[in-house]
Amino acid sequence: MTRPTQEDVARRAGVSRALVSLVMRGATNVSDGSRARVLKAAEELGYRANAYARSLASKQVRTLGVLIYDVTNPYFGQVYASIATAAENAGYDVLVAPSERSARREAAMVNTLLEHRVAGLVLLSPAMKQYTIAALCAAWPTVTVGRELAISGIDVVSSDERQAAQLVIERLVRDGHRRIAHISGGSSRPARDRAAAYRATMREYGLEPLELPGDFTVRGGEPGAEAIVAMDPRPTAVFAANDLIAVSAIGALARHGLRIPDDISVIGYDDSNLARLEVVQLTSVRQPVADFGTVAIELLTERIAGQARGTVVRRLPTELIERRTVAPPPADRA
Repeated sequence: MTRPTQEDVARRAGVSRALVSLVMRGATNVSDGSRARVLKAAEELGYRANAYARSLASKQVRTLGVLIYDVTNPYFGQVYASIATAAENAGYDVLVAPSERSARREAAMVNTLLEHRVAGLVLLSPAMKQYTIAALCAAWPTVTVGRELAISGIDVVSSDERQAAQLVIERLVRDGHRRIAHISGGSSRPARDRAAAYRATMREYGLEPLELPGDFTVRGGEPGAEAIVAMDPRPTAVFAANDLIAVSAIGALARHGLRIPDDISVIGYDDSNLARLEVVQLTSVRQPVADFGTVAIELLTERIAGQARGTVVRRLPTELIERRTVAPPPADRA
């Protein structure tokens, strides 16, 4: 079955092809009656305007490329939704490329997006080396979300990791916790930034940091939880690098008979939908996800329009959302 064309729409509506083209480009110099007739014909035929062809005709590309580090992580779904909404509000379509947690695939996906002649790029927590990002993107309007870079001309939107760590440690210390472990998110730059914020904040409170291995996956908290079970004295609280890690750690701790939060408190990061489940009710750091999309698209469209100068870094404040996984430490372990 052949796809309907603008010629088909013009014949159905009884108008010229040029008028159909004007309607599909959103031109204002078209009467309401003609516009309605063309749109009705297009709907009846199942005609869909070709965004790329429309861009060529108007000499303006209206598509943005979005690279997503891990489509299985609910956090990235939330961030993508905010970016897509902000892009639509700004009059842009979005082309998505999943990197599947692979730096090599990321580079290939960025090249693919650029081959599609996108107007600009949004990179969500890219794992590529900084020099690779610079080589691929430095000459293209680009903004990263969730990872800070030092590349001239590439803007950054991220959470304020130090402020987030201070929220978590201050909350636990206020309840009497002193032995607070951090299960990390692995070797990626965002995970290292989060761990560094934890270490610095622990030392500000005169406490000894304790970092345990983990990664940003559905089982990423299990190695750290197993290590905690074997410790004596055992940590009384865990600050996990994200909610996936926190929930998998809770499962591993429970298998060893530890109750949350009676025996050990757990705080996650992202305040994802997973944290809000009734059976979980995880205390978690909420990132300003909706603001990520708004700020990222604002910066990117300014750069596309040639209005940006230098490099802009926006660190947005976080919030600690209290649920049921935090309590004072057991009296015999305080």
